[in-house]
Amino acid sequence: MPTTLHGKDSLHYEEKGIGQSLIFIHGVGLDLSMWEEQVEDLSKHFRVITYDMVGHGGSEHPPGPYSLSQFVEQLAELMNHLRIERSHIIGFSMGGMVAQAFALKYPDKVKTLTIMNAVANRTEEQRKAVLKRVEEVKITGPLATIEPAIKRWFNPEFLNFQEETVSKIRKRLQTNDAPSYLAAYTLFATADEDLWPQIHQINIPTQIITGEHDVGSNPEMARQMHEKIVHSELMIVPNMRHMLPMEGSKIVNEAIRSFIERQKQRGDSM
Repeated sequence: MPTTLHGKDSLHYEEKGIGQSLIFIHGVGLDLSMWEEQVEDLSKHFRVITYDMVGHGGSEHPPGPYSLSQFVEQLAELMNHLRIERSHIIGFSMGGMVAQAFALKYPDKVKTLTIMNAVANRTEEQRKAVLKRVEEVKITGPLATIEPAIKRWFNPEFLNFQEETVSKIRKRLQTNDAPSYLAAYTLFATADEDLWPQIHQINIPTQIITGEHDVGSNPEMARQMHEKIVHSELMIVPNMRHMLPMEGSKIVNEAIRSFIERQKQRGDSM
């Protein structure tokens, strides 16, 4: 059932299932609904929790600028509210940045970390490209960036045959609060600079996943994170783009489940 935590800030979340907790963090401009396939499958084995980040969906929309620490403390507040001492954390795209920052500040709260389709150590050319999109949002609003994003995120076959799923994402992007989206997207465009010098300090079983054809969160970025994070595994999914949790949901669900099981067998952090 959807629930809103009314504290200092409102926080919209949902949970389903019992057992060890899995907390999913969505990407910029999206909301907890992107995890529908993960909730349906993984809640058979785990207590699955999804929520809307600061400035997204049904959660608080404070004025910008935003900082990573806001998102980290929001997650800590949610865990405290749900009386969860430690959890498996799965972050997608910008949510992957939040997951990394959370693991750095609260390592004792994280059982395993899954970083999915996340950016890291952007080159100067890559940073210019994302900052150009930030400027487009400032000048014309977020609507002009939606169709190019959808084409980057999904394979053409998925766009053609899964119109209903794609339409949900399009509608989510179309109905975002413009100032909140700009504040979040600006953070997304710059936060990897702050994270990159620190991620070698992550000392938690970590799985890094991206799609072979993900342009913005590409395999080279994933490999660099894998090299920096000592207890990490790397998975590059063939023929997939950015929206891996949706287009490649079966692959993602199995990867999360089997990764946690491997750590359990090793006796790591369980």
